Amino acid sequence: MKNKYISLAMATGLALAACAAPTPTAAPKPAATAAPAAPAATTAPAAPAPAATTAPAAPAPAATAAPAAPAAAPIANTGNIIIGGFDVGPGGFPERFDNFNAGAGYYAFEFYLSKLVRYCDVTLSKMCGDLAEKWEVAPDGKTVTFSLKNAKWHDGSAVTADDVVFTISRQLDKGASRYAGFFSAISGSKDYADGKADKVSGLAAVDPKTVKISLDKPNTPLLDSLSFIGIIQKKQWEKVPPADMPKSDIWKNGIIGSGPFKLSKYVTGQYTEFVPFDDYFGGKPKVDKLINRYFPEAGTALIALQKGEIDFTYVTVDELDKLKSNADLKIIEGPSLVGQSMYLNLRIKEFDNKLVRQAIMHAVDRDTIIKTLWKGTALPSNCFYSPAGPYNSKNANPYKYDVAKAKALLKEANVDLAKLGEMEFLTYYGDQLSKDMLAVISEQLKEIGLKTKLRFVDVPTFNSEFYTKEPKWALGWVGAGNGPEPDNAYTSHHSSEEWPKGININVIKNAELDKLLDAGRVEGDPAKRQEIYQKICQLSNDEVLRGYMLESTRYGAASKKLGNFIYTPSPGGGRYLAYPEKWTKQ
Repeated sequence: MKNKYISLAMATGLALAACAAPTPTAAPKPAATAAPAAPAATTAPAAPAPAATTAPAAPAPAATAAPAAPAAAPIANTGNIIIGGFDVGPGGFPERFDNFNAGAGYYAFEFYLSKLVRYCDVTLSKMCGDLAEKWEVAPDGKTVTFSLKNAKWHDGSAVTADDVVFTISRQLDKGASRYAGFFSAISGSKDYADGKADKVSGLAAVDPKTVKISLDKPNTPLLDSLSFIGIIQKKQWEKVPPADMPKSDIWKNGIIGSGPFKLSKYVTGQYTEFVPFDDYFGGKPKVDKLINRYFPEAGTALIALQKGEIDFTYVTVDELDKLKSNADLKIIEGPSLVGQSMYLNLRIKEFDNKLVRQAIMHAVDRDTIIKTLWKGTALPSNCFYSPAGPYNSKNANPYKYDVAKAKALLKEANVDLAKLGEMEFLTYYGDQLSKDMLAVISEQLKEIGLKTKLRFVDVPTFNSEFYTKEPKWALGWVGAGNGPEPDNAYTSHHSSEEWPKGININVIKNAELDKLLDAGRVEGDPAKRQEIYQKICQLSNDEVLRGYMLESTRYGAASKKLGNFIYTPSPGGGRYLAYPEKWTKQ
């Protein structure tokens, strides 16, 4: 009885409805996940959320039908060029170019957009400068001063402090960015956002190469927040109304960046081409072109990689077996640092009951799903934070599979889930593994009377239907970046960040949680921060503020012809220095 749904999915390879997901291996510990305390003058050498992910729309896929062969390569993979499926998989943001509202896609963004700061390397354990040469934090933690490198825009003009101040200010403009909540600690941010001031008093261009950020109170996550946003040119964007930015064609047609490559061509549905920027502050790139090729059909990127049409792509755990005998490829693995969870719409009266939410958790056999479908390449998550990291509470309830316990909790709550009828279960995860997993979960929920209709859509459709004032979905399967900065939970869990201001879409309102989240933002002592976030983990686990489920290992596969190639399957696909200007191709 316990494994009947999983056995069916494994035996037939079919998703019992339509489903989705990312990828995974014995989840290795994420290297140093403790958020660095505000550093003193730091010199530079190296962006989820809250992560979002990828997936094509897919009503009820056919059993084990092999994916169709990919169309002919848009550009021959010859000469000194690198072609990759850089937006394939959960870290991608295919054919989306708005960096201010991206939950993923950072790997490709950072070919042509520079940040003020980024993580130094794939361990995501230390912050380094990108456009910033160095920065200094005042003793009280309330002022951070950045000194800029001598960088140029792709049009040849100098990157200045005015550009940085403009970019950060735009995060606070209504309708411009999903990251406004990350910068609410900047002095004057509220008055500016409310239209009571024409500039942010806490942002100052001291001189062309110096930016000063003043804070109302210390804000330990500030550097991590800055690693999300590409610095944009004030001259190019200042006449674009903030609310028009998300849909502006400038992002994909004529964007002026300051990264190592220039976005030179976008062919809808096929690829984006990047050419070297000779005056890049890190040195002229060594390849003649980078091509980001799009693969709307699941599995076709893998076929293209095996045929030598591309040099890199993301691969799922199910696809690894097909690559083991290929001596021309290198497999790159790493912890996803993305917690997959089941959102429960708290606007539904029955779900706004802790006992009901706990019952739903006990109805899902996570351990068997991880052991069989995921082949042991994932760990169960008991709260927002990585199960292998320092912020996960060891005392959290593991919600072991127990249908009898689930039914007893529903009886105690006096709730009959069968009376709700069929409920929509929405997701953007579209790979076969996720489809199988969600089909199994859907069947298991029936054991306690909860009938769901799985619905798989692409990311734009998901965002438009998930993030709305009166959502029709009852359950949602979502991935959210959970590392290395624990404050990333703020905008999806704090009551002040209720959508549309933030991404607290299922309207979590918990005074104790708010107090802890606020405390974590201002605490600079790593040990004290760890204690605070472990309390947050314990509280959110007990309340089941989401149906926290698992964190997987993820994989990429790259041609051995690539040299100096840096990649790890981190949240959103990037935010670390990958030095694409140093990549080579044999």
